[in-house]
Amino acid sequence: MDFIGLECGICGKEFEKGDDAVVCPECGTPMHRSCYNETRICPNFELHKEGFVFDGFDQIKKEAQRKADKYADDEEDDEEEEEEEGDRTGLPRRPQPAEGAVFEKRADGVCPICGNHGRPGANFCDNCGTRLSNVTAASNLDPSKVDYSDPKFFASYALGQGSDVGAGTVYEENVTAGDVACYVAVNTPYYLLAFKRIKDGRGKFNFSAAVFSGVWFLYRKLYRFGALFLSLEALLYALNVYFTQNLSMNVMEKLLSSIGLTMSSVSTLTMEQYLQLSQQLQKLPIGEQLIMMAPTFLLLLQIAVMVVSGAVANKLYYRKCIKSIKEVKENASEKMMTRSETSQSLYLSGGVNAILAGVFGLIYLFLMFT
Repeated sequence: MDFIGLECGICGKEFEKGDDAVVCPECGTPMHRSCYNETRICPNFELHKEGFVFDGFDQIKKEAQRKADKYADDEEDDEEEEEEEGDRTGLPRRPQPAEGAVFEKRADGVCPICGNHGRPGANFCDNCGTRLSNVTAASNLDPSKVDYSDPKFFASYALGQGSDVGAGTVYEENVTAGDVACYVAVNTPYYLLAFKRIKDGRGKFNFSAAVFSGVWFLYRKLYRFGALFLSLEALLYALNVYFTQNLSMNVMEKLLSSIGLTMSSVSTLTMEQYLQLSQQLQKLPIGEQLIMMAPTFLLLLQIAVMVVSGAVANKLYYRKCIKSIKEVKENASEKMMTRSETSQSLYLSGGVNAILAGVFGLIYLFLMFT
């Protein structure tokens, strides 16, 4: 720890930030480690028998508390002045941390920055876009150097230092990152950045969509595309199974028997036997050759569907989010809904459908492994 404001009990020099220091285990007197290594004794050793205890740390704490109290008084005065200024200009005051706020995920949904009462368990504030989990404690921030209305403040904690996405970032007319955070609900930081890349004319491959394909689309409520990709996957899988079990196996047995082998010998084929099979394959009619190649071709098509799924997923989801958010906000405007009511409507119309995706995912796995 740093002992700035104190003096070494041996050399009398003030400690500087980063100095290597030790304290006497009996009385607490601080010393430079190098000074102590030379003397090997506490400078107040003779006072130990009288119960001496170093009180310099308490003095520093009192001075720090005095400065903190003074700063709080000054902040209160500034807040009153700012409120009066806001009343005169008609402009809203910048959001301030709620009293005693700690930036952590809160079950009550109250934002520690603007005090907004959002949905319980939300990852982001529906009002200002502040992330409500995995953020540094407010006590570690210097309030005098933080503008809580600055989008960079939101971005630095929600998406990492240097991010150019903030709560007020506009993706399209009347659609901000705060709206998207509320609508997406799950894995928000990833999609805020992915949508920003799409807005800037760049793409972002979605590996989850590639791996889970149609199930991912159902999970994100892209039902038409989910049905399309699931149908393609099911069709290709069924064709692969059919060709393998009913056609390719028969041709394979024919090839093996031509060199005096059976299906049970496949796992122990030698290089010479592979070459013999290859030669026999070339002698087969073109139709039987295509039958042998069909399972491999169908497998490549399945992989192609997965790649396409991952390539288009974010763009399709982006379009759905923008369209749905605009519809919700237009409806909210017509009904003169509050921001809280609008956020609730965004959350209900967005989010994910884990149940439907889970059911179809289990069915798909069952068919593949049976």
